[in-house]
Amino acid sequence: MMRRFGLGVLACFGIASLFGCGDSVDAPMKDPILSNLVVSPLWMADHLSYEGQVIIDARSKHDYWLGHLENAINLAPGSLDKGGMGMDSTDLKAPADLAAVLGAVGISESSRIVIYAKEVDANAGRMFWALEYLGATDVHVLDGGYTKWATDGRATVTSTTTVQTASFTPKIDATRLATKADVLAHYQDTVNFAIVDARNAVDYQMKRIPNAVNILMGDFANPDKSLKTIPEIRAVLDSKGVTESKTVITHCYVGYRSGQEYFILRLMNAHVSNYDGSWTEWNADPSTPKEP
Repeated sequence: MMRRFGLGVLACFGIASLFGCGDSVDAPMKDPILSNLVVSPLWMADHLSYEGQVIIDARSKHDYWLGHLENAINLAPGSLDKGGMGMDSTDLKAPADLAAVLGAVGISESSRIVIYAKEVDANAGRMFWALEYLGATDVHVLDGGYTKWATDGRATVTSTTTVQTASFTPKIDATRLATKADVLAHYQDTVNFAIVDARNAVDYQMKRIPNAVNILMGDFANPDKSLKTIPEIRAVLDSKGVTESKTVITHCYVGYRSGQEYFILRLMNAHVSNYDGSWTEWNADPSTPKEP
């Protein structure tokens, strides 16, 4: 699917230090690790209008109205949640309902999709994960999000983007979604599996899934909100025992922060799934193990 991007996007995250590619989108690729999942602000500025592309602003409607990228639509990840007052209110809607939401804003399963949020944060990660779970195969995230885009002085608009409705046909990739049963089956196997807990450090210390490791969202970002280099990200993961050979399950409170970590692990070519029920479901079940 990435052939439409050209070799330049495969070559560069848009982080000058990441591959040593500087500002040239024509630089040769120096790292094979899924760099096509991230697009740089430099590339984005030259590709705001592209046939078959949908730019998703995953921030709140209020933030979108204050300013957004040209041609971006507003679709916060909460639009994909079941809603209501139940414990599963933040779980994804049924595939048919998700298809209706996405189609209404002009997204099909074959669209090239670029997501941004305030940063490469929980909203961006949640949206990325949900779209991959639904079978979209051409999904990308803007490095640094809106924060870096605006800080760099790039153009924004306040007009609402007009979209034509589309048809989204879900092709569910069940390997992207972890369940409580999956965690129960694998949390003790620390040789082959890693459970990544993206909750804050205090909550992690108080109670957690046994053998889970705590990695925070900010551990992968530079001060300007761009992503760290591949070696730096690898060092963070290795320091927590999340080595390249392991299958990874991410979780947080309700599957949002863990969506960001899912994205980072996809970037690192890991076999990873997101536990959507997350700690809310796990902690509510008295039969599930917890530590300390």
